[in-house]
Amino acid sequence: MKKVFSIVTILVLAVVLAACDRRPVLKVFLPLEYIGEDFLKEFNKNSEYRVEIIEFESNEDMLSKYNTATYDLIIPSDYALEELVSKDALLEIDWNRIDTFKQTDIDESLMAAINMLKDDEVSFDLLKYGVPYFWGSFGIIYDKTKVNKSVLEQKGWNILEDGRDQMLYDSSRDMIMVGLKQYYANNEIERSVNNPTNDDLAAVQTWLTSLKGNKTQIATEEVYDLMLDPTRVDLALAYSGDAAYLIEENPNLDYFVPVNQGTNIFIDAVVIPKTSSQIDFAYDFINFLLDKENAYANSLEIAFTSPRADVIEMILENEDYQESAYKILFNEKDELFRYNSTLSNEVTNIWQRVLAA
Repeated sequence: MKKVFSIVTILVLAVVLAACDRRPVLKVFLPLEYIGEDFLKEFNKNSEYRVEIIEFESNEDMLSKYNTATYDLIIPSDYALEELVSKDALLEIDWNRIDTFKQTDIDESLMAAINMLKDDEVSFDLLKYGVPYFWGSFGIIYDKTKVNKSVLEQKGWNILEDGRDQMLYDSSRDMIMVGLKQYYANNEIERSVNNPTNDDLAAVQTWLTSLKGNKTQIATEEVYDLMLDPTRVDLALAYSGDAAYLIEENPNLDYFVPVNQGTNIFIDAVVIPKTSSQIDFAYDFINFLLDKENAYANSLEIAFTSPRADVIEMILENEDYQESAYKILFNEKDELFRYNSTLSNEVTNIWQRVLAA
């Protein structure tokens, strides 16, 4: 009973202290657990303004809520950023106001992905509206004592057909991407996951449905329980940052991306909504986030890959995270999701049919 009372007291005190804090507030809208708690706490101690974090569960969740309240900074993924631009919701980034991070600091492979968007048939300049925050890939976390890497290299995404204990990731975009990548590779089709035909999508729905069974789980955050030692599945689909963290916790794990088939590379960036009332503080906080030492500390706590080449080098030199999960390479078959409302709806519907099957 005393313990319960003390916890309640602490919560009440926290609310009271926040109410008594008369500093201006910078409201930051970002994904769940996507900024280091210790990192942010240290900032809030010493700043002339206070950062308030509001979290969203997915880019789709963010897109449904971004205009229901006033936010000063948002951290969406590439395709969601593109949608916000299409809705005229963002200010252009004034790179002259960012002095801790320049475009020349961006990792070479990340810049290749950004330039691919810019040079695409439907050109999009991500750096015009966003400052890269974290980035990564979608791949396979596997237990090295149960799965041989040579088998992964041979089969790629098709290893999901082997009837192993496995976890699929409950994300419509990523799972449809996996299905399309294996389908295109198996049938020698040169087509983007952003422009599938109806026949492509029908084949993917059939393939994904065939993967379901007693040995296949479909989950998200449960990957942390499933892949800790001892592992409860042989392999799980997940993002590279989650893999980097898990590998540190369980040395029997490794991370694999099917290079010959390709995957999704995602870029999460800091953007400034046109409705922001704290533009000066917004730029100040961007400068704080992307400063070399701060970017290192934040990446170390979160485990996702920094956009800074020098931070990536520091992480790998210090052996903070394993290179297979932390160092992201943009390979020939890799793609980024593009904003396409029609395709997005169809992808969501297909995944719902797979889940219901």
